[in-house]
Amino acid sequence: MRYIITALIIGYFVFMLIGVRMGYSIPDIFRMSLNGLKTALTLMIILLLIGVLTGSWRSAGSIVTFIYYGIQLIKPRLFLVVTFVLTCLMSYALGTSFGVAGTAGVIFMALARSGGVDPTITAGVILSGIYFGDRTSPASSTAFTVASVTGTDLYTNVRNMLKTGLIPWLICLAVYSFLSIKNPLAAVDQEVMDAFESVFNISAVTLIPAAVILIFPLIHVPILITLGSSIAAAAAVSLTVQKESVASLIHTMILGYHSPVSEISSVIDGGGMISMLGTVVIVALACSYTGIMNGTGMIELIRSRADKLTARIGLFPSMMLISLISSSIFCNQVVAIIMNKELLQKSYETSGKAPEELAIDIENTAITLPSLIPWCILCSVPLAILGVTYAAVPFAIYSYAIPLVNLIGKYIHRT
Repeated sequence: MRYIITALIIGYFVFMLIGVRMGYSIPDIFRMSLNGLKTALTLMIILLLIGVLTGSWRSAGSIVTFIYYGIQLIKPRLFLVVTFVLTCLMSYALGTSFGVAGTAGVIFMALARSGGVDPTITAGVILSGIYFGDRTSPASSTAFTVASVTGTDLYTNVRNMLKTGLIPWLICLAVYSFLSIKNPLAAVDQEVMDAFESVFNISAVTLIPAAVILIFPLIHVPILITLGSSIAAAAAVSLTVQKESVASLIHTMILGYHSPVSEISSVIDGGGMISMLGTVVIVALACSYTGIMNGTGMIELIRSRADKLTARIGLFPSMMLISLISSSIFCNQVVAIIMNKELLQKSYETSGKAPEELAIDIENTAITLPSLIPWCILCSVPLAILGVTYAAVPFAIYSYAIPLVNLIGKYIHRT
């Protein structure tokens, strides 16, 4: 991650120099950066809270309880399939990719590590699942953003997304079924299970923090309150059920959990606020880019070039390219959504395309393609939460099957 941060810092100074060349002073550019940062304050707080959440869940024994019973309940050769389907359902229900990665994703990763399933493959499966809901859920902020900027109906868009996402979803299901058979969940060594029982009091009470995360969004409790409530519940369980001291709990929330028993350290250690600091820095730098671009009006300079691009390669390929470029520079989906709308809306109108087609094409490019870029928050945040490297991304089949299948479909329809 430090290489990504270094590259983004260099990129920031490049944008600063461009701004100076355009006639803006350095104090002006810093003010633009701060304006960009203001838009990300809530996200950065949420990321830090997710770090605290994953640490407190470990301390409370919530993750160990899921491992303990999950190993016994999940069919070994169906583990990756179950992981994919359940993360799809949760992300659709909750509409949050990061939230599912930080809760169910962490649990499935712990199950994979304890059961001998390749963590890299498991993380890729989880990425596919969380972005299924991020793209198709009516509760997703990105789906709402697309509907708002294109002036289309949210539920019409959701139906169109489910239709255009069916074949990619079936492709994922087939590939993950094959990988699941090849990577079965192994029985955990009895010594590890004994170690779990020696360190934690395993009971249904320890699942209360996870129940909070699942139930609160369904009754429309705001995400910050939901995360805070789950952390509070985990803290209460940790202090009363697991008999942790207040000092130890605070240490875990900030610096992560460290097991006193070496047999389970590779499975359960991690989390804490510090685990998300690098990701917060990436978000801050990315949003600083956005502030500079908006403040200097750089976006106006590239609109005419976008028109030439569509005339040369077509609308949907242009949108794929703009999504990749904008998310590579700004490191988030929202800018990619807005850039596609601002740069291509007139081209769609000139070609006689309905606003709904513009909306679904944005959904099929700007929502999933950013998750393939290492320094983009759509990729770096879940990978940091799951504790894996970029090597997991090739297994996130949904993220690139969506644009590729729809590109092929448009080509077949045109010919």
